[in-house]
Amino acid sequence: MGVIRTRFITPQGEKNLVAYKYSGSDSSLLYKYFFSPCAQFLVDNVIPSTLAPNVITLMGFMCTLIPHLIILIAFGSELSGDIPGWACFMAAIGQLWYMILDNADGKQARKTGSSSPLGLLFDHGCDAMNTFISGLTLFRVVQFGNTASVVYAFMVAMTTFFMATWEEYYVESLNLPTINGANEGIFFVIVIYFVSGIMGCQIWNQQFGIMKASEVILVAFVAMAFVTIVSNIMNVYRHDKTRFTHAIHNLVLITYMNITMLIVAYVSESNVISTNARVLIYFVGFSFAKLVGHLQASHVAHDEFQQYRKTIIFSFTLLNINTLVGSFTGTPLFNEEGFLIACFVFAFLVYAHFVINVISQFTRVLRIYVFKLGAKDSDDLLHMSEQFSAYAA
Repeated sequence: MGVIRTRFITPQGEKNLVAYKYSGSDSSLLYKYFFSPCAQFLVDNVIPSTLAPNVITLMGFMCTLIPHLIILIAFGSELSGDIPGWACFMAAIGQLWYMILDNADGKQARKTGSSSPLGLLFDHGCDAMNTFISGLTLFRVVQFGNTASVVYAFMVAMTTFFMATWEEYYVESLNLPTINGANEGIFFVIVIYFVSGIMGCQIWNQQFGIMKASEVILVAFVAMAFVTIVSNIMNVYRHDKTRFTHAIHNLVLITYMNITMLIVAYVSESNVISTNARVLIYFVGFSFAKLVGHLQASHVAHDEFQQYRKTIIFSFTLLNINTLVGSFTGTPLFNEEGFLIACFVFAFLVYAHFVINVISQFTRVLRIYVFKLGAKDSDDLLHMSEQFSAYAA
């Protein structure tokens, strides 16, 4: 995997990593009677026993990434405008396969005896990226446009996902209720894609009482998110009241990220989201995926979660300063569109650095490969150790 340039878990965390055991449950009826049986059928009858679980995870992510890129390339970066039915059906089928394969990877890991903290980290990492990849596809289909609706919708998706991971960190178990975003929420998205493919995307621009149909969708997601987040908070409180204040404090950075999105949406002198809402979501999305990665790595290593990541604080603060200066003086320090693109590129590179290095550290500690089964032999480990020693020297 290459040289480890940055360590993201402590030496004690590395020791804890080896002993980590996953704990979780899913009470969803949709999971029990549909997604899980479909995934089990694939693992039992289709997927070869030689295929590593992380390959299945990556295949699932590609099922949403490829439709996302096709729609972006074929129909442009705007988050409004009609797209043909086949594109909506493609997004629906991709999302459905993503869900099935997202369940199949864990079953394959248990079947092959290859369950590991790396698999959990890799799975959560792909899920975190899928939050904004699939999110942007959905925003385009339901005609949110380059408006504040996009900001609110992504704030809902991002915060709901983070809160579930936050609860998992403090409760040390991921227990999904009977109705949850990971199953019913995504199934709702699949239904929206199919309806859009049959009736056309412009259906979401029709008036539905005092609101447009797209606004009704947004309100529904906000309502589901509110119930879920309240449940996350109550579960953490009930699990350990003595750490509840500490847990609430660890929501500071995700709150700051949400506030930044609102500042850009409402204060920008050039109304930058009217032309670059997609870029804003990419920037915040990759930063969010990195924060979730740190939280998940801390969870499996039983490390203390350090939420204040310098790269995230640096980029978001500079964006806020540039936006606020432009609002108060009429002239931002830097061109807002260009600066937002620069922030996106920076966030992508920082996240890529995190992914490469944290995977390197996990594979070294656990003595496993990322995309193939079997343990690393002593020669692999010796070579990696020599590389790291040479770099550190």
